[in-house]
Amino acid sequence: MNEPHASAEPASASPVAAALSAEKQRLAMALESNFALVWRSLRRFGVPEADVDDAAQHAFMTLAARLAEITPGAERSFLLGTCQRLAANQRRKLARRAEVADEEPDRREGRGPDPEQAMLEKQRRHKLDEGLAELPLDQRTVFVLFELEGFGLREIAESLGIPLGTVTSRLRRAREKFEVWAAAQGEKP
Repeated sequence: MNEPHASAEPASASPVAAALSAEKQRLAMALESNFALVWRSLRRFGVPEADVDDAAQHAFMTLAARLAEITPGAERSFLLGTCQRLAANQRRKLARRAEVADEEPDRREGRGPDPEQAMLEKQRRHKLDEGLAELPLDQRTVFVLFELEGFGLREIAESLGIPLGTVTSRLRRAREKFEVWAAAQGEKP
């Protein structure tokens, strides 16, 4: 009589284990497919390089904590919204401590063999960061996602949870401001 009862117990625990395993897989897939985007987005949204790893970890911890509430397939949208909020908080902190973000926005495992080229790339990225810093965060977010990350307008609207018209007007205003900044620098946008 104890045998049927013993076999029923693992069967009842199995759906719970399967659900936990599915959530772990979903989280692992979200981490693998979105980590680079999250890191670059945080960096380009104004988070200093020294703080990006912590902010990225915070974004994924938030995703893990709220995974059950997030529609499958909407993890990237959730992460981008979280990045935008984290960057806004970080920018407020930076305004209080007045630190300039001057590190590279892209992580690279190794540099090319030409140090001169590496220096030019670093200077260009620094210039880009200066130009992006001139934009309000809402415009900067749309500009970065469209111009630098290659997102479509509808994809940005869905990711940020804002109307398509708002995305297009923010992008237009961001482009105008960026072009004015670039002209003042004597550079072609």
